[in-house]
Amino acid sequence: MRLFASAREAAGRGYDEIDGTTLGEVLAAARTRYGDTFSAVLARARVWVNGQPADDATPVGDQDVIAVLPPVSGGAAPREAADAEPGTVSGAPAPESVPGSAGERSPRLRFAPGPPPELPARVRAAPVDGALARRVEPLASPAPAPLPRRPLVVVPDVDRPHVRLGLAWAVCTALVTWAGELPLALWFAAAAALAAAQAVRAWRRRGEHPSTLVAVAGAAALPLAALGGVHTITPVVAATIAASLLSRLWLPAPRAVRCLGLTYLIALPIGLAAASPVLLRDIGLAAPYVLLGMVALYDAGAYIVGTGASAAWEGPAAGVAALVPITIVVAVVLVPPFRGASPLLLGLVAAGLAPLGPLAGSMVLGDRAAYAPALRRLDSLLLLGPVWAWVAVALIRR
Repeated sequence: MRLFASAREAAGRGYDEIDGTTLGEVLAAARTRYGDTFSAVLARARVWVNGQPADDATPVGDQDVIAVLPPVSGGAAPREAADAEPGTVSGAPAPESVPGSAGERSPRLRFAPGPPPELPARVRAAPVDGALARRVEPLASPAPAPLPRRPLVVVPDVDRPHVRLGLAWAVCTALVTWAGELPLALWFAAAAALAAAQAVRAWRRRGEHPSTLVAVAGAAALPLAALGGVHTITPVVAATIAASLLSRLWLPAPRAVRCLGLTYLIALPIGLAAASPVLLRDIGLAAPYVLLGMVALYDAGAYIVGTGASAAWEGPAAGVAALVPITIVVAVVLVPPFRGASPLLLGLVAAGLAPLGPLAGSMVLGDRAAYAPALRRLDSLLLLGPVWAWVAVALIRR
């Protein structure tokens, strides 16, 4: 929390950092540290996390900035701020000294004395001895700034061992698929639960409140429901919707309708994507292996060519080109169960939907840059999996 105690300390440090995992914990620690004066100001102030309004349940981390915005009124400046520049309005008095030494890094959070830079208001801090004065220029507004628009396209990076992780995922999934329908359902249920938890965390870091329990449980339940076939998936989807509605009744949150929508956005696409290989396993080994092989080849081509490519379309184009060999193999070798033009049709479905999966994954996360490795492992299946499974079952069982 950036609180100026004096001009000397403002020049040396200019803020304070407080431990806590939620906004409520940090504010409670700040009240204890700074006493009644700060508590009185906080009672009338608005609190923001990273430029967005937040409540006490908002999770925070060591990179988050919490801004305490006290109300600004006219009138004469107090005596302590007499030496400040004209046009300043005094804020809350700061403590006599800022706790901690210059080399200390145990606290995690910062409180800013005004709105973050992306707000339309132009508010600056002016440190003075014994008080915190803030220069408030015209156009200050309490309205939240919209999130910056970012492209949904995912650009591969080389910061982590993606190739080794991808190979490990492909080998383990192939072995689990061979082991049977139940191990495959458990494998994808675990992956879906982890992917949903990462998506919920990404939204909550931006002040949103999707239901963690409903999103994770709903995503994990759909692959398990696929053990009973398509007719058991519908009740699970209905139960997920009902549970999310009940969660809003017992655990109310701001913007309840938006929170419900985010919960569905996370649970249903991830759960259905993870359920598609399980549905195909019921009709044999060939269908799930072909689907997973197409996804693996697309991801490999998109990553190898897309890493460091000058244009974002080069990676997806290479991934689509990688689907051609497997389509030919299916048409030549796997005549039963794939007959006639069915391999070509399934290859076209994969070529059309696989490039859209990473974009859908960015929509589920709300931010393409959010760290969600489990979701990114499933993102090519988000659109391709359910549609490909439906087409394949219709072609094989006709």
